[in-house]
Amino acid sequence: MPTVSDIYSFLDSIAPFSTQESWDNSGFLVGDASKEVSRVVVCLDVTNDTLRQAAEFGADLVVSHHPVIFGGITNVRSDSAVYNAVVNGISVISAHTCWDLADGGVNDVLASLLGLSDVQKIVPDKHGNCMLRAGTLKTPVPAEEFADVVAAALDTVVRVSSPDKLIQTVAVCGGAGASLLPELARLDPPVDAYVTGDAKHNDFLDAIDCGIALLAAGHYETETVSMPVLKALLEQEFPTVDFSYVESAPTIYVG
Repeated sequence: MPTVSDIYSFLDSIAPFSTQESWDNSGFLVGDASKEVSRVVVCLDVTNDTLRQAAEFGADLVVSHHPVIFGGITNVRSDSAVYNAVVNGISVISAHTCWDLADGGVNDVLASLLGLSDVQKIVPDKHGNCMLRAGTLKTPVPAEEFADVVAAALDTVVRVSSPDKLIQTVAVCGGAGASLLPELARLDPPVDAYVTGDAKHNDFLDAIDCGIALLAAGHYETETVSMPVLKALLEQEFPTVDFSYVESAPTIYVG
């Protein structure tokens, strides 16, 4: 049987933890690295409900996108996810921003689901790592029409600025990517549209000013689609291990 350490090493080979953003906390966060693993839950978020389902599955390990420990932790009480992972003997490895920018990771999955072609990595950081992807649509379409495509592909509700703008080049970044809008605007030429998860009112105003149609499709919805892909990679590498994908609770839209 593989160990927690073996699975960590594989994840590190496809989404190196060293590439994570400086503010992130990806890596092996809870448990015993030497523990043998026979069952693994893959999920976006480590919540008490996720851990309940993991315990019912008999999981030895949870592999998540969002870190179970994020920022300063001042206590570990019985109603916390960390406590429940420990008392149930469940280790946790979280691959956050390193999976966002990995080849075949969050943003490559997102670009593929949205039907983009000629996908390229854009806007490298000082280490040469690229969070963003950009590609093209087969034919130009109004941003509002493409928003319908995004909504159908991700089973979500999409907010869009400049709905009548004709677009063909599209950048994507799952999760909270609106802060990267200024960098997209500095590209020569800039992209026509940008799909991300979260965006504030002012982000839409900024997008209008810089001539980019901004589409906000939900943090959960733009990232959770990549986790079954990660599960499939793990299954291929560890055929003796049973894997289960557990969905976190998405945002519910009413109206």
